[in-house]
Amino acid sequence: MTVKAKALSLSCPSAQPDMEGARIIGLVTGTLESPRIAYLEPGINLTLSAVKSLGELEPTRVFRFGAHCEQARCKHFDGAQCALGRRVASQLERVVEQLPACQIRKSCRWYAEQGRDVCLRCPQIITMVDSADALSRIATTE
Repeated sequence: MTVKAKALSLSCPSAQPDMEGARIIGLVTGTLESPRIAYLEPGINLTLSAVKSLGELEPTRVFRFGAHCEQARCKHFDGAQCALGRRVASQLERVVEQLPACQIRKSCRWYAEQGRDVCLRCPQIITMVDSADALSRIATTE
């Protein structure tokens, strides 16, 4: 069952660190073959200053970011919904059985459009997909 998107400003749960309103919502953990996101508990604020301390390392290899959804400026937005969230919900297997702690669920575009099913798949999504498995690449690319 899909949660109705509200008139509020929705958030992108797979954002780039330079997007408007970007904040760190999780840490990349797991292995190269099976990455997982360890979400920061609601109320914990890891600032973007941590990104500067990474030097040459891409921030998206270490952190997962949330930001304001850019809608039409994003290649995944189809004019009405986030196609990436739809693909995650329909093409990937669940990786958790309970909703993970999430700082942005109340405003998350994926959750608003796809409901809890996308949340059960979300921890396997990393922004840098070059090390992800083939199914994750299919789900997260056009």
